[in-house]
Amino acid sequence: MQPLEQMDGRLTLRILPYLIGVIAWLGGKTESPPEKVPFLAPDHLRAFVADGQRSQQHRQKQAMEVLARAIEEHTPP
Repeated sequence: MQPLEQMDGRLTLRILPYLIGVIAWLGGKTESPPEKVPFLAPDHLRAFVADGQRSQQHRQKQAMEVLARAIEEHTPP
């Protein structure tokens, strides 16, 4: 991920209306999500989202492994 001082604020501002629309939709203020504009997403935002998705998948995998071990330990012979 890029350091904050290397991020291009102009690119982030170009997708700001889309992000506001997403927030409004998630907050229940609009009936449908805004039209997607993926070509406007700057690289640092794409990297941030990808990092978040990888972290979430890793946490889910760890939780499933812990659950599987707990089931094995508590299963009667």
